[in-house]
Amino acid sequence: MRILDGILRKTSVSIQSDQYGTRAYINSARGRKQLEAECPPEIVQQVYAVWGDTPTVEEPKIEFPAPVPTPAPQDIINANIMARLAALEGVSNV
Repeated sequence: MRILDGILRKTSVSIQSDQYGTRAYINSARGRKQLEAECPPEIVQQVYAVWGDTPTVEEPKIEFPAPVPTPAPQDIINANIMARLAALEGVSNV
């Protein structure tokens, strides 16, 4: 496992390994955890010598739109039954 030449920066690093191939790590909380989990301590120490003690990259927050509420199939059936009953009641009152 080795750090690729010229690819250790304050915000990221690329590391070549037999197990993972070439993998990039970002200097974020999650990137640091992944680096520590996948790399030997000597590599982690070399990276942290450049990165320092705190993450410098804030990971983007991905927001998903709220799901559109949809009626359950049984609710649709019940609504159709109620509509037909209401229509029948209207006919019998004439």
